[in-house]
Amino acid sequence: MRTVLLLCLVLGMSGCGLVALPFRVTGDVISVVPVVGKPIGAPIHAVGDAID
Repeated sequence: MRTVLLLCLVLGMSGCGLVALPFRVTGDVISVVPVVGKPIGAPIHAVGDAID
């Protein structure tokens, strides 16, 4: 069952989505930091959008 779920995840994220994922996750994690998180996280998240 675990293998089937992993296979579905990999097939759904093939191509650009797989490359953009680290940028999106990093941008979301940084945006949680109070005061400076939003201004710093937005450009990082925008890189993920540009890759897609």
